[in-house]
Amino acid sequence: MTSTPLATEAAPVKGRWRNVVLLAFAGIVDAGEDQAMSSMFPAIRASLNMTTAHLGTITSLGKVVEMIFGPIWGMLADRFSRKRILTIGTGLWGLWTLLIGFSASYEMLLAMRMVAAIGLVALGAPMNSMLTDLFPQKNRGKVFGILRMISSLAVIISILFFGRLAEIPETGWRIGFVTFGALSMLSGLLFAIFLTEPPRGAAESTLSGVAELSDKRFNFSWKNLAGIFRVPTNVLLILEKIFGVPVQITVLTFTVTWLVDERNFRPGQATTILSCLVIGSAVSTLIGGLLGDWAERRFSRYGRLFVVQGSRAIMALMGYLFFQQAAGGMGTFIAFALLFGLFLDMAFPGAIAPMIAAVNLPEQRSTAYAINRLANGLMQALVAALVGIASQQITLTNLFFWAVTVSLVLSALSWFVFYPYYHRDRAALENQLAARRLELGK
Repeated sequence: MTSTPLATEAAPVKGRWRNVVLLAFAGIVDAGEDQAMSSMFPAIRASLNMTTAHLGTITSLGKVVEMIFGPIWGMLADRFSRKRILTIGTGLWGLWTLLIGFSASYEMLLAMRMVAAIGLVALGAPMNSMLTDLFPQKNRGKVFGILRMISSLAVIISILFFGRLAEIPETGWRIGFVTFGALSMLSGLLFAIFLTEPPRGAAESTLSGVAELSDKRFNFSWKNLAGIFRVPTNVLLILEKIFGVPVQITVLTFTVTWLVDERNFRPGQATTILSCLVIGSAVSTLIGGLLGDWAERRFSRYGRLFVVQGSRAIMALMGYLFFQQAAGGMGTFIAFALLFGLFLDMAFPGAIAPMIAAVNLPEQRSTAYAINRLANGLMQALVAALVGIASQQITLTNLFFWAVTVSLVLSALSWFVFYPYYHRDRAALENQLAARRLELGK
């Protein structure tokens, strides 16, 4: 397999690593905000005389709000300044998270959480779009992997942090929300002062030297929204979630119960094993990003496709060994959990995130990322319901066979559908950008 020659690279964007640090800090805060409610709910329940059903209502309505406003933030970020959107959406909006800490009733807490949920999806799409303007295609996997790993580790740390706060009667959970609301507002202040927004397309070699002119000339419109769905790769990246989403939902939801009920571990041992799997998953984001970039440089046509197919094929094997064949003590299960986790989250930084950038115009990438996340959320909701029903009909070991091993095999096979389209869609984008350069008289 030969690779397509890489075009002359655009000059590195000044201050790009400073921007990455700022975005990483916001990602840490965002991950903590998202985890706060579930981690501290036992303390909140006792303080406000709530029931577990209330947590279900808060969580489900919050997800609905996030799915509605995710694409809206994406389109706003494509149409207006991403720096301004990030400053408002992740900064000023942190006020609502802070106010949750002053809730005097369930109704007040629910209202504050719903408003706060609007801002919880303000970071992802503008951040991903900005990263594609800071780094060229051959380096995007690495930076996506770094930020995704930081966010994943932040979830683990925030669970421990909120767990300790929840032990402080009455005030602990309030301190948690006030702290993360204030940190969110701080991230907005840091964005306003230090974040430098690159022109859209600044890292594209085809627009080298004219990205600023192009950004001013070509704006996001409803035509761009329709255009996203006319790109086969975008549609396929939505459809591939049919086989990709069931794996994470099933593993993260039922592993502890499976270890306790069907492998006879104590609850503390089971959560330790799951923690090792989650840590492996966090590391897999960086490995996947680096591997995807290497594959991009070595086989630019299909390298990222190889990474997804290879990682999911290996994960199918590891999942079969872990959930169907593993026996013995805790050390054995920890080893399998780590190995399985090391392949669990390779696809997004290694392939999916860079592929979205590679087939979409610079001014529509925030929206494209938001639509991809929306599809992921809808699929998660559907799969969670189906898996919940299935878990009542068959053993969890059998559930893992179908929802993990079989899903991963089908996922690896489904990526063959990308081969006729992905390189063609990339070439079409390059032609569009080249035409823009001519139109700008450069």
